[in-house]
Amino acid sequence: MKISGAVLISGLAATATAFDKWQPWGKRDYSCINVYQGIPDNATLAAGQSVQLRFNRAPTTHCTDPLAQYPTSTYSVWLYNNPVRNLDTISFDQSIKLVQGVNATSGVIDIKIPKHLPHVADGSVWYLRLGTSLDAAPQMPTLYNAAGPFTITA
Repeated sequence: MKISGAVLISGLAATATAFDKWQPWGKRDYSCINVYQGIPDNATLAAGQSVQLRFNRAPTTHCTDPLAQYPTSTYSVWLYNNPVRNLDTISFDQSIKLVQGVNATSGVIDIKIPKHLPHVADGSVWYLRLGTSLDAAPQMPTLYNAAGPFTITA
């Protein structure tokens, strides 16, 4: 009984510390980009695979007011491995910029998972972050959508 109780407690602790992609990744950061086609959670992708993201700024369950009255700057897409939240900062094992300077009105981004990824301890905790900023809005907030976790195989 003591062993199973210890296992249960450690399992709960691991679950409690899992990365919540919907929480802000930084100050004035809001999950207000609606990606309606992209990478599903827990998917498996191959290195070199192409992925198309389709997105807009419609309200979602994570963001009822997407600040649509303010124009966005260009969009960028980053790949993060094993992001971990510690108070108000996020650390990660690796980050790779995939795309930058995407026109704000396009609503579509084609990305390619790099064929040669850096070595990571766990290849099953990749996240893809689509982000932009609202330079004309008060305090210039950033908007994002994060896909993941997913696995990238060689």
